[in-house]
Amino acid sequence: MVNRHQHVDEQGSGDREGVIAGFPENVVLQALEHNLWELWSWFGRGPDCTLHDEGGALWFDTPIPTLPYNTVLRFAVTSDIDRRIDSIVEHYRRRRVAFLWVIHPSSMPKDLGDRLRKRGLEEVEVCSGMAANLADLPELPSVPKGFEIRELDNETAANHLVDFAAWRWHVPEEAKSHLGVYIQVLRIGRPSPILRCWMAWCGELPVSKVALHCAAGAAGIYAVATRPQARGQGLAGTLTLEALRAARQNGYQLAVLHSTPMAESLYTKLGFSHVAPFKIFASETIHL
Repeated sequence: MVNRHQHVDEQGSGDREGVIAGFPENVVLQALEHNLWELWSWFGRGPDCTLHDEGGALWFDTPIPTLPYNTVLRFAVTSDIDRRIDSIVEHYRRRRVAFLWVIHPSSMPKDLGDRLRKRGLEEVEVCSGMAANLADLPELPSVPKGFEIRELDNETAANHLVDFAAWRWHVPEEAKSHLGVYIQVLRIGRPSPILRCWMAWCGELPVSKVALHCAAGAAGIYAVATRPQARGQGLAGTLTLEALRAARQNGYQLAVLHSTPMAESLYTKLGFSHVAPFKIFASETIHL
């Protein structure tokens, strides 16, 4: 586990104070990478799933054929590079599933993006790895009229995530049952959840959501999404602050997230600063 006092000399970052007050740069970078890897690794631990942890490479398979449910999370390989890339790419193509490949700050080789392009993958997004000191959170705004915010604290409520995730990622009907399994694997809505989740409701319809994953010494924000009919109400920001305040109450001081370009201004207003890019390559076009 990474903590704010841990000093690791990686890629020359040493112990320098970074853009996040109170945290050395290398600690923030490690939290951005490790929090992501720890959360997404759980998708390879469910029934009929496989997590491939091969030292320099970490990737997973699930039965869901659509993005982002088959992904290469980490690739930092210095020998036999092309064979290992080809092995992963060919594996996914044999399964006939769409897949993502994340190029993270410590990825190796440095020309990994060019190598992926030669194999037919395209860069679909450059996400901003962002971080914030939780001591500097803004005040929590009032919930807009007509909406209610609740944490998912039971399995019945957590089941609403299945339909929401299926809508967000265009999961086919025949694969939706696997999403319900991940709700159980991540213990959402149960005691000691791996992933906590808050939703904004308009009547009985969940219209916005956010997830919180605390690991690697940091509070990670994930799965922020709002249905079209509820956009423009500030729900995503309010939900994110709700989750961050819960993390601070549990003793966390550092927050991390991976923002699309469209959402970066939202997180900047919440106190987040850009730290490093995370490039997302995919076997097919996707809008993150």
